[in-house]
Amino acid sequence: MRLDPLVVQQQISNLLLLVPELAEDDVLRADMIEAQTEAHELLRKLETRRREATTLAAGINSTIEELSTRLARMWRREDAMRRIIFRIMELADLRKVELPEATLSVRAGTQKVIITDEAIIPDILCKIVRQPDKVRIKEMLKDGQTVRGAELSNAESVLSIRTK
Repeated sequence: MRLDPLVVQQQISNLLLLVPELAEDDVLRADMIEAQTEAHELLRKLETRRREATTLAAGINSTIEELSTRLARMWRREDAMRRIIFRIMELADLRKVELPEATLSVRAGTQKVIITDEAIIPDILCKIVRQPDKVRIKEMLKDGQTVRGAELSNAESVLSIRTK
């Protein structure tokens, strides 16, 4: 049997239409939905799939972390090899070496800016990031103050899942 969320939704709607007094009794409504629909079977199936997805995501995340560590190690190795090549070429006073794998050359670098005291750099030479402080805005709105360009939303329902 294939559990279909649309079928379950229709089953619940039909049940509530046939027995309108269920709207007033939470316990009876829950019992009737469990007994007369496939809702609980569907919820169990969905929860199993959610846990499987969580497990897979954790495994993928672990692999990503391991590969990220390996990637960082490879970049450090590449940088170390580059520095050794540079030192050898400088020591030997070689500007260019042609190898079957690559042509290595030492060239003049470009100038770069070194900031010695960030606090005294004029604002016109700084990138200013403007970002609303949502925590302060929320506090002000909750205190009844008006904040142009912001408002509080209605709280949305959220799903809580306990497995322990």
